[in-house]
Amino acid sequence: MAATTIERVKEALTKGFRARGAEVEVWANKSDYKGFIRMYVVSDYFKGISDKERADTIYSVLEESAAKDSIKKISLCIGMTKREYDEEFGQGVWLGPTEVVYRRMKPRPRSRRLARSSGRR
Repeated sequence: MAATTIERVKEALTKGFRARGAEVEVWANKSDYKGFIRMYVVSDYFKGISDKERADTIYSVLEESAAKDSIKKISLCIGMTKREYDEEFGQGVWLGPTEVVYRRMKPRPRSRRLARSSGRR
């Protein structure tokens, strides 16, 4: 059941954002808990929009796209711009199939530098 829900959500978001004139990339996978799903929605449509408004936009697109019954199965929904995604996961690194998470994300040099300097005292 989760697989059909995931496909329905992806299709609904793609069509809904395309109707609004924006491209979107959706990664969704089955949650560890029952039939729920987790998803990342990446689109430049979210520029200048707060996190709450992003979630509202995503859920309203799902409602408009006849995927209203799938909303209750979403346990995590994160809306990001392409720039935010690149900063978080590394530029040019895209999540592949949802079963495989790439661990080749860019290191965080500031954290690594702080850990190195605090250990020398």
